[in-house]
Amino acid sequence: QALLDGTAVSPEDQRQAASIIYSEAERMGRMVSQLLDLARIESGQLTLNRTLLDLSEIATAVRQNLLPRAQARQIHLTLEANPAPPVWGDYDRLMQVVSNLVDNALTHTPSGGRVHVAIRPYGDKAVELTVQDTGKGISQEQLSRIFERFYQVDKSRVRAEGRSGAGLGLSIVQELVLLHNGRIQARSEEGKGSIFIVRLPLGKTAEPSTIIRRES
Repeated sequence: QALLDGTAVSPEDQRQAASIIYSEAERMGRMVSQLLDLARIESGQLTLNRTLLDLSEIATAVRQNLLPRAQARQIHLTLEANPAPPVWGDYDRLMQVVSNLVDNALTHTPSGGRVHVAIRPYGDKAVELTVQDTGKGISQEQLSRIFERFYQVDKSRVRAEGRSGAGLGLSIVQELVLLHNGRIQARSEEGKGSIFIVRLPLGKTAEPSTIIRRES
C-alpha cells in the first residue's frame, strides 16, 4: 500500500516494503503447498514413488541445505550416520519429512545450542531417524497436540524470528510417515529440549514394531 500510494519514497522505505512483500509471499506459498499436500493425502491422491533409499544420504543432503541457516544463528547442526539398510520410500517425501523436522528444531533452538540428527538400524526390520535439539522443550500438555493441524507450540517465538507458519508442518510429517507404514513420536522435557523419533520399515508392508494404528 505504501508503494502504491507513494508514501514509501526513500530507498530504505522501498526496501522495507519489498522485504515485507517477499516474506509474506513466501509464507503464503508455503501455506498453499502444505494445504495442497494435506488435501492430496486425505483424498488418497498422493502417490508415493518408492525406491530403495539410503536414509543417511537424505539426512546428509538436508544438513547441507540447512547448515547456512544453522551457522547464521550459531547453532551446531550435527549428523551421526550409522550403517543402516536401505528403506523402501519416496525420496522427495522423505526429504520433506527430514527437512521439516530439522527446520523445526532449528526454529526452536537458541543461539549456541545444538541440533543433532542420527540414523541407525531399529531391530532388523526398520531404520530409525532421530532429530534432537537443545531448545526450551515442550510441556506435556502441548506435546500431546503438536501433530494437530494449525497447532503452534510457541506463536510469539515464531513471529519474533520472522518465520511465521500455519502449524501444518508436523501434521504433514506425520501423514507422510504413516504413508510409509512408519511411526513418529515426540519426547520432550521443559528446559532440556526435544527429540523426534521416526521409524520406517525396510519393506513395502507395515512392520508391527513401527506402525501407528489410527483410532477410528
